[in-house]
Amino acid sequence: MSAAEQGQDADPEVTTTTDEQIIQEGKPLWSPTGNFWKDFLFFSGPGWFVSVAYIDPGNFQADIQAGATSRYSLLFVLWWTGMLSIYVQVLCVRLAFHSKLTLAEAMAKVYPTRRKRYINWMIAEFSTMITDLPTVVGFAIAIQYFIGLPYYAGVLLSLVTTMVFLASMSYGMRILEVVVCIFVAIMSIALWIEMAYVGPNSAELFKGWAIGVVDVTGDDLFSIAGILGAVVMPHNLYLHSAAVQDRTKEIKQDAETRQTAIKFCSFEPIPPIILTFFVNMAVVSISAESVYGEDFVQRCAEYTPVLMSLSGTEAAGSVGLTDFCTYFKSLPAGCTLWAIALLSAGQSSAITTTYTGQYVMNGYLQLQMPMWLRAVITRVVAILPGIVCAILFPSKLNQMINFVNALLGLLLPFAFTPLVKFNCSESIMGGNASRGVEKFLLYVFALAVWAVNALTLSLPGGVSILF
Repeated sequence: MSAAEQGQDADPEVTTTTDEQIIQEGKPLWSPTGNFWKDFLFFSGPGWFVSVAYIDPGNFQADIQAGATSRYSLLFVLWWTGMLSIYVQVLCVRLAFHSKLTLAEAMAKVYPTRRKRYINWMIAEFSTMITDLPTVVGFAIAIQYFIGLPYYAGVLLSLVTTMVFLASMSYGMRILEVVVCIFVAIMSIALWIEMAYVGPNSAELFKGWAIGVVDVTGDDLFSIAGILGAVVMPHNLYLHSAAVQDRTKEIKQDAETRQTAIKFCSFEPIPPIILTFFVNMAVVSISAESVYGEDFVQRCAEYTPVLMSLSGTEAAGSVGLTDFCTYFKSLPAGCTLWAIALLSAGQSSAITTTYTGQYVMNGYLQLQMPMWLRAVITRVVAILPGIVCAILFPSKLNQMINFVNALLGLLLPFAFTPLVKFNCSESIMGGNASRGVEKFLLYVFALAVWAVNALTLSLPGGVSILF
């Protein structure tokens, strides 16, 4: 038996935290108070933190493409992808509470050999790094609109602003969670106002939401793959299992209290995830009403003359973050509202991806270094590709983000499959491992994600996603 297999079969070296240890460290001990809202607010925060991944600039790009090429029909996909992702977040919570490990730490323990650990780390690090590309691009677009800086300068500025916000971590994670909530509120309000200005077709919107699947064609598969990668991001699985770690240490350690805490932490992400659907719906609606249609080129050629050389479908497929606001310039403060939403989305996403990068590096490599230094390293690594793309390919940023969204969908199984495996493993979860029907459905879910990727790559032009 190999060392890796032995590590997989053996019980993990989980460090348990006793009530006495918590009291000695001066940390509060939570136990159910009987007041639902008081207890719910105690656990609120991580769900809003991870919800940012559902409304980052990469999601906006996927929404723009969905509305521009398929009008409202992909709202059905967007809704059910979000609903299924709630269960994925529950799996992250279970892993964190029952094993006291982040996803990265669990993988490092199950695959203890250096080769496997480093391979998995590189995949996780790459997923986090490319997730940050749409983030910094969105931030840079907003900065260019407000103060006229070129894209690469905006990308560099995101490093400074993100480090300023991350400095608040010295005052506790809850401060950072509040900061992220404020950004989510700002972008939501801005986009809903803009959606109201556009005036979406309510009948088509509700049809696309309820039964949009009937209008989906083979041509929509790449958009669906982009939505899958943009909504259920690989880095979010690492993020959520890390974000709830503080909560696991702030409760009494008896089984009953732990189970109650898991219920609250599992329910807590539901409201923010549902809210993010309506934010994404706003972007899809704006795109559907402003971009979609055979007369798109004639309507928008005044703002973007290069469209005259393209067909309606080709032109709609080229629309993205960099030029989206040019198609609703007639709206009151249209571009300003869009820039505000992008700035809020980009900055909040930069915070969460940097936080994820720290815990991916620490979990896999077990590097013992100050958090501020890990933050600087992970942030610099993340923005370097953004700077290169902003300097060398400023006119190809929309296509780059489409590529990133599709690639994230392909990378999702490398985080999701281990998460499923650990939740079904008694060596990791003990007596709390998933069994029976749930275990069967989890593995079907994991295989379905692989199947979607295989189908996407098998279609004509599918392999081009990788090149």
